[in-house]
Amino acid sequence: MKLLLWVVTLLVLALWTGTIWVLTGLADWLAAQVATGEAANLADIIAQWPVPPELAPWIGEAFLLPLRDLFAWTVGVLESLLPFLPGLVGILSVILWIVWFIVTGLIVVLALLGHWALSKAQRLRTNLRTT
Repeated sequence: MKLLLWVVTLLVLALWTGTIWVLTGLADWLAAQVATGEAANLADIIAQWPVPPELAPWIGEAFLLPLRDLFAWTVGVLESLLPFLPGLVGILSVILWIVWFIVTGLIVVLALLGHWALSKAQRLRTNLRTT
């Protein structure tokens, strides 16, 4: 049971780290788009994204369409923040990794508490069997 707890914990940590890594990459990409002046056209660019060939067998056009609309809407909202965006994006990566560190610490603490609780339950079960 403890092994399962730690396997699940490592899986959650891997997914969490991957999510932050992707978000940081998107923030850097957005900063590059703002720096080159392409940010004004981002909504149009996103609306034309094709399904990546690697994902085509698993993700259909019907699944990608709402995601494109969501990204285009988000970029539309961000376009109103363009004057402030370069300063925000520069610190966004740092903030994302600080959040990653805090949440990772919480996940590890919860796993340690779960490990401790499983140990106590195992000892209690052993004591009840011997009495």
